[in-house]
Amino acid sequence: MSKRNYNVFFNTHTVSGIVISVTLYIIFFAGAFALFKDEIQLWEEGNTISYTERQDINFDGILSKLNKTHKLSGRDLQINFKEKADKITVFIGASKDSLASEKEKESKFFYVDINSAETETYTEQYSLGEFLYRLHFFQQIPFIGIYLAGFVSFFFLFAIVTGVIVHWKKIIPNFFNFNPKIALKRVWTDAHTVLGIIGLPFQFIFAVTGAYFCLSILVLLPANFLYEGNQTKLMEDLRPTLKSYEWTGKSNEKIPSFNFFAKQTTDKWHNFHLTHGVIKNYGGTNMKYIIQGELNNKERFIGTGYLTFNPYTGTVESLKKPTKLSYIEDSQFVFGRLHFANFGGVIMRVVYFILALITCFVIITGVLIWIEARNKKSMTIGQRLYTAKVGHIYLSICLSMLPVTALAFLFVKFSNGYFNDKQTAIYWFYFITWLVAILFFRFKRDNYFTNKYSLLLGAILGFLVPIANGFVSGNWIWKTYTQHQFDILFIDVLWIVIALFSLLFYCKIKPKIKEQSAFSKNPIDYNNLSTLRAEEVKKLAEKQNGDNPLIYNSLQIENKNHIPMRTKITILWIFLGIGWIVHHIYGLFNIYYNETLVMDGATGEAPLIHHIYRIVFEGFCLLFGLLTIELSKKWFKWTSLIWAIIAGIYNLYHFVEAIIYENGNISEIFMLALVLLASIFLVINLNKWKNESNTY
Repeated sequence: MSKRNYNVFFNTHTVSGIVISVTLYIIFFAGAFALFKDEIQLWEEGNTISYTERQDINFDGILSKLNKTHKLSGRDLQINFKEKADKITVFIGASKDSLASEKEKESKFFYVDINSAETETYTEQYSLGEFLYRLHFFQQIPFIGIYLAGFVSFFFLFAIVTGVIVHWKKIIPNFFNFNPKIALKRVWTDAHTVLGIIGLPFQFIFAVTGAYFCLSILVLLPANFLYEGNQTKLMEDLRPTLKSYEWTGKSNEKIPSFNFFAKQTTDKWHNFHLTHGVIKNYGGTNMKYIIQGELNNKERFIGTGYLTFNPYTGTVESLKKPTKLSYIEDSQFVFGRLHFANFGGVIMRVVYFILALITCFVIITGVLIWIEARNKKSMTIGQRLYTAKVGHIYLSICLSMLPVTALAFLFVKFSNGYFNDKQTAIYWFYFITWLVAILFFRFKRDNYFTNKYSLLLGAILGFLVPIANGFVSGNWIWKTYTQHQFDILFIDVLWIVIALFSLLFYCKIKPKIKEQSAFSKNPIDYNNLSTLRAEEVKKLAEKQNGDNPLIYNSLQIENKNHIPMRTKITILWIFLGIGWIVHHIYGLFNIYYNETLVMDGATGEAPLIHHIYRIVFEGFCLLFGLLTIELSKKWFKWTSLIWAIIAGIYNLYHFVEAIIYENGNISEIFMLALVLLASIFLVINLNKWKNESNTY
């Protein structure tokens, strides 16, 4: 390979890797735990599982109870039987009957207990496993989250291919010459190469299948063209069970037993296990029962099948044999099985889990290689600061996920049963805790510290997970083992293993490793950045133009911010104050359309708490902006920074809350986004001001 081509591939690999590194790390770390989503939910709830065979569930009793509360006539039902849990998920479509009430024309989704037939909404049943599964493809980011994950997976393919090309000649030598006692950059490089190749097949599968699922809208474009834009026909061919049947009228006959057809389906093929059930036009003259399942994956990697019954006559109208492959129907199933490790049992998922964490390590080592390579004395202080800042931000986001996730397990265990809206509770706890950890490690500015104490905290909190399970639910390890509650036991054991390895790695990381870092050999004195910049400008002036004070002064002026620091901070404080005032004015915008001008219970006098609220968020911003003009003492800088961080956290909370609950109020969300951006700039500049000498 020519030197030019090598440089092209090397730069492509580096740039694509650095750009997607943080998001890719989150995908793999959250995805590793998402492999055990169901086990995490069972562990969180802490209830004994009956392990009832799916065909033995009393579906008739469940449907009868649902019919009383939700009026199923004219609706389509989709039932996910799950595999182990004592709860199934049910989606009820809108009624097709023209005589149905408005309430019956609303769709519903909920969980149903197979023993008591009691229902819970999605938010009530929400679990940490579901949260990590959704975080795995950024669903928490409205509208664009899943597409962001898809493009990250797509660019991951570039990083994989170019990485193999770049490291091809060094793969075998690096594998056998790996020595952790040599130069730190060499350690990261060898580990990055060796572990990257070990996990290469797994990474390639995840990149392809991840891009396929998250960018399915692009994948189906060619197929949509072949179907001449008939998306209904396309989806019916891809998933025949989604075929819709028109409502022809209500039947006077008794609703046939769903249990009977479920058992008839399982008896048709040996080792056939039910997975889904679909009822079309419940109670109608053309009602259909569609029962799906699959063969044991030990017998057949792809063995999906279904039967479509006319329940009134008992005849089979269509079927797909699990022993016969269908390219159109089974293609998506193959991608899903490969992506989620739905084969080989728990052993295969453990293998996937290990390979996912190895990939996280490969991502981190890639970032560390980039940081080490770019911290040279020949680079300007601005370039070195940028590299250091990127490293601090990247590592604080990625490495803090371990202790935050362990702490989240403790939170959901101790708070189980206290929140009706578990989804919101988990959202706020996880993201706020994560944000605090990120800010702490980011402004600590020590990658060694971030790495070491993320492992220590992860180990301590990881050991507490099985202890919390025993105290809260009574599910001590020895008890779940003797009662054969292996799914709950597995999560406890998993965290013990994670904690042990985290503690081992913590003990292996010695201060002498930090001394090998380029930032230890060429440290940046953050307390004297102004002096460092001035010396750098002076050296540049002397090198280019001799010791000419006029040239030196002109270069020094060019190196300064166009806006003096205190002026910039004052402007940002005032912008925040005005932003909040405008935000409150925007709140009046809805009055013109659907809100009353007077609040319920208003007496004509504004409550004291409202005055305090306005002073805290509008008045204090303007006050700090005013005081910045006159004060520059160290205590004032610290006070300003702390208050800016508090205001920034609240702005972030308010912005996310508006997206979730007021996504139709576009103008308000836009203003809150500007206020949040101003808060970020303010915190950054106040931190710089705090670390610089009083030269303004």
